[in-house]
Amino acid sequence: MKKLIPVLVVIFTICNSYAIMSQNVSGPFIRKIVIDPGHGGHDPGALSPDRKLREKDINLSVARYLGQEINKNYPDIEVIYSRNKDVAVDLDKRGTLATEQHADLFISIHVNSTRRNTSVALGPETWVFGGDRSRRNDDSYDVVLKENEVIRFEEDYKTKYEGFDPNNPQSMIVFNFQKDAIMRQSRILGTCIQQSLRQGPLRGVEKDRGMKEGGFVVLAYCSMPAVLVELGFLNSSTDRKVFNSDEGRRNLARQLFFGFEKYMETYAENGKNTLNNNIGEVQAEKLYRVQVMASMEKLSASENVFSSYPQIQYILCPGQIYKYKYTLGDFKSFEEAQEYCIKLRSGHFPDAFVIAVKDGQLVPVN
Repeated sequence: MKKLIPVLVVIFTICNSYAIMSQNVSGPFIRKIVIDPGHGGHDPGALSPDRKLREKDINLSVARYLGQEINKNYPDIEVIYSRNKDVAVDLDKRGTLATEQHADLFISIHVNSTRRNTSVALGPETWVFGGDRSRRNDDSYDVVLKENEVIRFEEDYKTKYEGFDPNNPQSMIVFNFQKDAIMRQSRILGTCIQQSLRQGPLRGVEKDRGMKEGGFVVLAYCSMPAVLVELGFLNSSTDRKVFNSDEGRRNLARQLFFGFEKYMETYAENGKNTLNNNIGEVQAEKLYRVQVMASMEKLSASENVFSSYPQIQYILCPGQIYKYKYTLGDFKSFEEAQEYCIKLRSGHFPDAFVIAVKDGQLVPVN
């Protein structure tokens, strides 16, 4: 990946025509998660006023605890770390790792800072990938510039990220190819995490800092729902007490997990809730298919996708907004369906996921 713009154009242009239709009310099946501890190695991230407490160490510690919580409560989900020790990882490689591993979610963990030291707890904020927000009335966009500026630690960054200046918010326009379907799913995940973080231990004393959009380089390379979390402020003496203790970091990881779990329960198919949908099709046994699109209205038979994939069939779900579920394949085992799904994701359907159908109803996959 030598240059940023050609890569993004190729990836997002191929996928864009199907992105909106791939959105599904019940959501995808989550099998892999990449947890990204921000910074590392020669890039310490934010520093405490005495420079003894480093953001990179806090991020790695919280990330490990979060992974442990997910492994304990969702043993079927594989957790992958962008780094598991104090090493530097280029921003683009963090996102591409998740894509290459066919991850279903990406969570990047960071700690915030401001220009002035304070004793006030300012609270967490959660970010998803978005367009240029340089004209905000507050200084929140400084977070984007601060996190993106670490590319200066990378070799030959001017060539690799051609067209991007970490000090110029206007250059964020080169990242505006992100897919709508992934954006919507990212916002759901981000909202769940932000609401959970607001429960403590760094809930802040002011109003909720919220879930925001910004042109983070690390999120631009993700082809799955992705969020970047700023847990709190390292230059706040109140927040540092939490960051500086093992118990505090465990509690932060636990709140992150609760947000992830809320997402799983309300959106992902392998959450604890079951689906009760009325589907106009009969199956004698539970079969696995790969959903590649969903639409509010039945698509015309003249659509180009049917020429390329004449074997596509749909399931009608009257109780859902995107009630026409278009699928490929018919498999008796999940493993076969997942293998086929991975192939489809590398082609025209990057948002494809496995579903299960039994007796004319959409049923939980597991």
